[in-house]
Amino acid sequence: MLRLDTDKLTKLEKEVHGKVSGLVAENDRLKIIEAAEICEVSPSKVSTLVRKLGFSNFKQYKLYFSGQQVEWESEKRTEEIERLMLFLENFDKQIVDDFVSIYHKFNKIIIYGLGPSFISAEYFAYKLDIVSDKKIKVTHSEDYAEQMVDEDTLLIVLSVTGKFSSFETLFQKTKEKNAEIMLILEEYVNTQHSLADYVFHLSKFNQSDELLPFEKTRTIFFIFMEEIAARLRQGG
Repeated sequence: MLRLDTDKLTKLEKEVHGKVSGLVAENDRLKIIEAAEICEVSPSKVSTLVRKLGFSNFKQYKLYFSGQQVEWESEKRTEEIERLMLFLENFDKQIVDDFVSIYHKFNKIIIYGLGPSFISAEYFAYKLDIVSDKKIKVTHSEDYAEQMVDEDTLLIVLSVTGKFSSFETLFQKTKEKNAEIMLILEEYVNTQHSLADYVFHLSKFNQSDELLPFEKTRTIFFIFMEEIAARLRQGG
């Protein structure tokens, strides 16, 4: 049984709900993007409203308020899907601007990662190579990274938690060659003693502590990479 509880909605969400429920009653083919444009809010705001009312998606919401039979899902979204949706709803594009402004300062880019993060690094290098004319290398070898860096190099290190391995030896040798270091972490960890020149924490929504670093997903890395590539493609 569905029990609609509008008490949990904000004032804006109540206003959006009032408009959208009326719209779908007249047009059950209305898309979430169209509803968002009419209400002058983002699609994610409409999606959040729908879930607060107990629906799994906008399709269920439309069926209910257009008087049709609702198809209820037997299972809820996975914990990871919920985490990613929260990340997307709270995505701060300033981090993209900050990355791009730093990226433009260097002609030579080395991307370093271990385990699954190395696979992410390979993809990142591929995307950057398409949209820029910089010299881009990717590696999981500390020795290779140390040999390649110079004063015109930005060393980008990818790590979900920063706990897979200590990067400080690599960082120290990199700094000795006057290169600069960017550490990109998915989760927040205390990096106040790190030698990295720039540190990005991509998400405040962490994965389960029961997972070991190599077991955790890299999905947020890929989302971030696509945003970077899109910005550079647009001449950012």
